[in-house]
Amino acid sequence: MVLVLIFSGFIFLSLRITRKQKNIIELQKNKVEKQKQEVEQQKQLVEEKQKEILDSIHYAKRIQQSLLPTEKYIEKHLNRLIRNK
Repeated sequence: MVLVLIFSGFIFLSLRITRKQKNIIELQKNKVEKQKQEVEQQKQLVEEKQKEILDSIHYAKRIQQSLLPTEKYIEKHLNRLIRNK
């Protein structure tokens, strides 16, 4: 009977420890999931900002190209200047 009580006590303590470990693991899992969500949100924000920046760069490039003379125009006038020397 004493052996059964000791064995039962040992099993009870083992189960308590297992439950505590399970709770700790659940807490860690929740923490990791929360961090994962935060990282995904930050990634999405960075991607949006990157798109805005690239769009702005492309817009500025189009403006510059529309204001600057073309290579053909420059070559034509350089050749004309060279011939007139």
